[in-house]
Amino acid sequence: MAQLVFRLKNVPDEEADDIRGLLNEHEIEFYETSAGRWQISMAGIWVRDKTQAQQAKVLIAEDQAQRATRAQQITTRDWLAGFITHARQNPVEFVFTVVAVLLVLSLSVIPFYIGKQLAS
Repeated sequence: MAQLVFRLKNVPDEEADDIRGLLNEHEIEFYETSAGRWQISMAGIWVRDKTQAQQAKVLIAEDQAQRATRAQQITTRDWLAGFITHARQNPVEFVFTVVAVLLVLSLSVIPFYIGKQLAS
């Protein structure tokens, strides 16, 4: 049975290409799946052979550790710019998220508001 060794959601193309190159360099056979048109499937890199999957996970973990040491600290300004960019690129997801948050907040607060009105 195939094992997921690397999730591709929100991964830059450069990083994904590096992972593919790393697996090819170590002669690990893999295949990829996409998230699909509606972005509901699992986008990832999979390995069929169990021993190769374990080797791939170790190699990827080492690569990710190296990337972490080279990574720069994210500032609030960088985070905000990334958030706005993501919202512009995925407007439906953004609107759905805002509606869901408002729905949960309203369902959480309305009982207290109604209780206060009834007590008055």
